Formats: sequence, structure tokens, C-alpha cells
Amino acid sequence: MGNLAIMKHLSPDHPAKALVRLLIPIDATDESRWGLVYATRLARAGAQVEVSLLFVAEPVRNWEILRFYTEDEVRKHFQERSAIFLEEAAKTLSEAGITSRTYFREADAVGGVIDMAEELNCSEVVVPRTQWFGLFPSGLGQKLINQHCTIPVTLINADGSTEASFPAFQK
Repeated sequence: MGNLAIMKHLSPDHPAKALVRLLIPIDATDESRWGLVYATRLARAGAQVEVSLLFVAEPVRNWEILRFYTEDEVRKHFQERSAIFLEEAAKTLSEAGITSRTYFREADAVGGVIDMAEELNCSEVVVPRTQWFGLFPSGLGQKLINQHCTIPVTLINADGSTEASFPAFQK
């Protein structure tokens, strides 16, 4: 199940039924679903978990795209596409008995995640821990940490654990 000592919600000092609000950014990758496993594990361990699922679409400013489509058409496309991923993730959580809400935000990935986490008063932002950098969401965790996000950032492995499995991420 991973190291329960680093799951603050399960420590003896944490109130047993305190609400844990997780923000989990979702996209088309399987890695973005790792946070769902983490949320499920927390709930099974006795934490009261509420999840906000967020799809962030970076604004399209490329003239080659905007030559054929308006910004509203592009935004609508991403909203429709995000609904597929968000509904799939929400269904997974619902089947595990976890309450969730879905959100779409048009912004840069890091800023959009931080703003939403603060706006929703989340306990933590949950993103995948991966070996490669620069692609959403694989580099998102490190970028959030580097931005000194006021909400704790939890890096998750494929099995939902928080233990570092890659030496480069160990502190």
C-alpha cells in the first residue's frame, strides 16, 4: 500500500474523519489516472476523500490553427474532449464510493492547476511521478514543486503509492 507514514491523512495526529480534498489533473494519458488509485487507497484506509478532477487546456494561439477555426471553436473542441476523460475518471471514483466534481480550465497547465487548487481549498494536488520531463502531466509535478505551490504536491506512482521509485526524485 505504500508508506502510510508519509500519507498525512492517515497519521495519528490527523482527525480520523477529516475531509481530504484532492485536486487531480486529468488528460488523455494513463499516467494521469494514477491519482485515482491514490484517492481510492486513501478512502479504503479510512480517510474521507473528496476529489476535484481538472482538465487544463492551454490556450491555442497558433495562427495556423486559428486561420481555420475561431478561438471559441477550439475551446469548444477541448471542452467536449475533456468531458470524455473527466467523466471516465469520475465514474472510476464513483464506483469506489468517492465523491468527485469535474472542472475544465483554459490556462497554462501549472498556473491553471495552482489557481484551481487554491480556489477549491484543496488539501493536496496529486500528479504522476514519472521518469521523463516536459510533457503534460509527466513534468507537471516538478513544475508545480518548482513554482512553490502553496498547496502540497503529492507525486504518485502507477500503483497509487507515494514512495519514490526513481532515484532522481528522492530527496
